[in-house]
Amino acid sequence: MLNSFKDKPQAVHWILLILLLAAFLFINIPFLMPLTLAGVFALGLNDWIEKLSAKGRLGRKSWSLIFMLLGMGLFLIPLSLAIYRIVVYASQPKDIETDKILSQAHNLKNYALNLLQKLSDFTGTDLAGPAREVMENVLHKIGSGALEYSTQFLGQLPAILLMIFVFLIAMTVMLIKAPGIKAFTLRYSPLKSETTEKLIVITKKSCWVTLFSTLVIGLIQASLIGAGSLIFGEGDFWLVLTVTFFVSFIPVIGAAPVGYLLCVLAFIGDRTGAAVGLFIVATIAGSIDNILKPFIVGGDQDISPVIGFTCVVGAIIMMGLPGLLIGPVIMNLFVGISPILLKET
Repeated sequence: MLNSFKDKPQAVHWILLILLLAAFLFINIPFLMPLTLAGVFALGLNDWIEKLSAKGRLGRKSWSLIFMLLGMGLFLIPLSLAIYRIVVYASQPKDIETDKILSQAHNLKNYALNLLQKLSDFTGTDLAGPAREVMENVLHKIGSGALEYSTQFLGQLPAILLMIFVFLIAMTVMLIKAPGIKAFTLRYSPLKSETTEKLIVITKKSCWVTLFSTLVIGLIQASLIGAGSLIFGEGDFWLVLTVTFFVSFIPVIGAAPVGYLLCVLAFIGDRTGAAVGLFIVATIAGSIDNILKPFIVGGDQDISPVIGFTCVVGAIIMMGLPGLLIGPVIMNLFVGISPILLKET
């Protein structure tokens, strides 16, 4: 039996390599998501690092560390503020009942019940009674759910910080070692070198498009809606900023509904000026996506909004919040790479 293996050294090498690769991937399963996100960021930022390294005095390593520090700030500052709010809620649960957000939700509930009561008086059918019980149960579950989620988040905080640390370190290493990683890929790729080069270019562009069209535009939209919330005194600034940022990733929905919801809350509270101002802010924020994305993306990939919606929402269902980034990357890769592979079959 040993002689039969000696006669087939190539097969033995491949079997050993596959076993080692499987073992390596198995022990890194807990860090699969942060490593994947690190790869997306590294591919998206690689061209920028190369351009900055070529023009300035600083080399690839220095610029990679600078981007890592910037990323650390972008992650840790919002996370610290979120942790502070969660600690306050978890330590003083009574404050949740008097929180401004819930008071606005109660105002919205009362406004809806008044409309239903008028409709009940007009039709002679009690519509407000059943709706009142349902709405009160929903608000109670939201309050208790917020407290429960806050305590769970605090319990998972060490794991979250570890994942962020792994993400930042992995992204930095990938950016520094990018030339070597590319050379390794070209050397051992089973495809033609020309095809592999095309796939690398498309992959980098897909990651770049996702990072800068999704993150930058989402940040601009969230900042506008958050500023409107702060100026006109509707909602909690940090909550509005965070929710708008994540919702802006989802095609078809976008960031505007958050601003329009704040507009409705202001109108119900008899703050007509604030309602008009928030309506204008929401309309501007919702239009930014259509104005800026063609300049960032280039308009060479016309993907249906319905496909974009299913890819993003499906990725969120399967992967959680990381799916907000990974979903668009996979969608862009499929649209860009499929034609090339089909031509060579």
